[in-house]
Amino acid sequence: MRKLQFRMIVLALSTAVTLLGASCKESPKPTEVAQNAAPEPAPSVPAVKVTPPVQAKAMAPKPTPDAVKKPSAQTFGKGRASVTFQGQPATRSFWSEQLDVDNSGKPVLVDEAWDNHSKILYINDTRGFTCANGQTGTGSVLTAVYGKGNARKRPAGSGWWVAELNAGDCHRHDDTLYGCRFDAAGNNSDCGVATVQPEDIVIVPESGSGASSGDASSQPASPSAPAAAPSTGTSGQSSPPSN
Repeated sequence: MRKLQFRMIVLALSTAVTLLGASCKESPKPTEVAQNAAPEPAPSVPAVKVTPPVQAKAMAPKPTPDAVKKPSAQTFGKGRASVTFQGQPATRSFWSEQLDVDNSGKPVLVDEAWDNHSKILYINDTRGFTCANGQTGTGSVLTAVYGKGNARKRPAGSGWWVAELNAGDCHRHDDTLYGCRFDAAGNNSDCGVATVQPEDIVIVPESGSGASSGDASSQPASPSAPAAAPSTGTSGQSSPPSN
């Protein structure tokens, strides 16, 4: 009996020593865990670019024969990618038609609005797009193209676009409205987080180096052109869109 009790005591002591040794093992330090963790992908940007058919449409902003007329509204677009108009509704025309907006050669149904006072064509559609890091995203895209004799004194064919990025798209942590300006040749510039204003956008570069406003001085294609005052509207009826 005493031998059995002695063996039980020895076994208990051995188990206690084993457990004590395991608990004394050094646990990984927080810095080591952070170093071993995979780096989080950096947020990317949508690879959106204005197409020649879109720019050409602003030079002759007329609905096609198969276009569907839309009722007048004070806003245009969807979600965060939308613009609020100034001036009288009589100066604007709304319709939907087929247009190649992504250079795929395949026209898709888009909504369009022509502001005959400011001479700006707005185009909106919801599309899938590729991000610069190879990811894909889907969201509302609003494009504004300055027509001939526009009130902002911008080169005809230039303009801006904004795209909705939902949390998760392009490795974005939060919902974001991203945009760029483009010149008359269709080249993007002044890109960053965007806020849509009447007839223009405000862009804050994601590097945090400052904001790029809609003033003509920030438009590379026309550095000497003065910024026009915001549209105040007209009291009469608008003339039909002209070439």
